[in-house]
Amino acid sequence: MLARILLALGVALVPVAAAAQPSPPPPAEARNGGTLDGRITAVDYQRGVLGIDAGARGRFAVNVMPSTTIEGSDSAYHALSDLKAGQRVQILSSVAGGKYVAQIIRLLP
Repeated sequence: MLARILLALGVALVPVAAAAQPSPPPPAEARNGGTLDGRITAVDYQRGVLGIDAGARGRFAVNVMPSTTIEGSDSAYHALSDLKAGQRVQILSSVAGGKYVAQIIRLLP
C-alpha cells in the first residue's frame, strides 16, 4: 500500500548506498619548498609561471598566485607584469601537488 502511494506521488524508493557519490580527493598538502635564488629565464604572464635558473640547484617552473607578494629593492610592491627575463630574484616557496608556488618574490639588485 505504501509503495503504491509513493509511486502515485512520483517518489522513487532508491537505496541510500546507490545514491551516495564518491567523495572528491583531498587537496594536495603544501610543504616548504625552501628559498630559490636565481635569474628569471621566462615569464608566462597568462599562466602566472616563472622560469627560474637557480644555478647549481637547476631550473624550476614556479607558479605565481594572486596572493604572492612581489617586493622590490626599493621597499615597493610590484605586480607580475613588472617581472622580466634576466632579473635576479629570491623566491620563498612552497610545494603543492609537485609544483613550486611562490609565496614571496624579492627582486634583487
